[in-house]
Amino acid sequence: MAAKNDPAAEPMPARDASYYRAPDALRESVRASLAKAAGEERGPSLRRAFGLAVAFAAVALITWNVAIFQAAAPREELVARDVVNSHVRSLMGEGHLNDVASSDQHTVKPWFNGRLDFAPPVPDLAHTGFALAGGRLDYVNGRAVAALTYRNRLHVVNVFVWPSAAPDAAPVTATRKGYAVMHWTRGGMEHWAVSDMSSALLAPLAE
Repeated sequence: MAAKNDPAAEPMPARDASYYRAPDALRESVRASLAKAAGEERGPSLRRAFGLAVAFAAVALITWNVAIFQAAAPREELVARDVVNSHVRSLMGEGHLNDVASSDQHTVKPWFNGRLDFAPPVPDLAHTGFALAGGRLDYVNGRAVAALTYRNRLHVVNVFVWPSAAPDAAPVTATRKGYAVMHWTRGGMEHWAVSDMSSALLAPLAE
């Protein structure tokens, strides 16, 4: 057993411990490794953030372009789209075409009373080959309108009517999605007719 006062048995004081400074190359290598690890950690987050920014920018650009197109599109184009869509919907199954089915104008015209804020003209056009079939309420150009239905042989014609402050205008015909579209203004009312018949055959309707 070592003696109590044996210097060899006593622990070396901390001040006697040797201290070595790490070489500069090793220090730079450790710094580089830490920087690379931090960069790899931030990389996916930065890529995700960049991807989201690009996606938001693309959506904003598309929305802006659509808004510009709609603002620049002529009113007639927008209304034509509405009436063609309404015409197609009216033919999609039983009960869509007419709310009141009658060939009598004195039955169809009074039906609109209290349902619209105007009284639509309901002419009897049988002498031109267009037989009145009835009418319904519809929604076109941002408002409730009267939709009158006529038949010409196997063809169904929808005539949409609503008030207009524009002066009388002669019929203008066009084709949209394969349908003949004709519109005119008369007696303070705007009329839009749509059918799958040709524009030439539809023309007598407005006369």
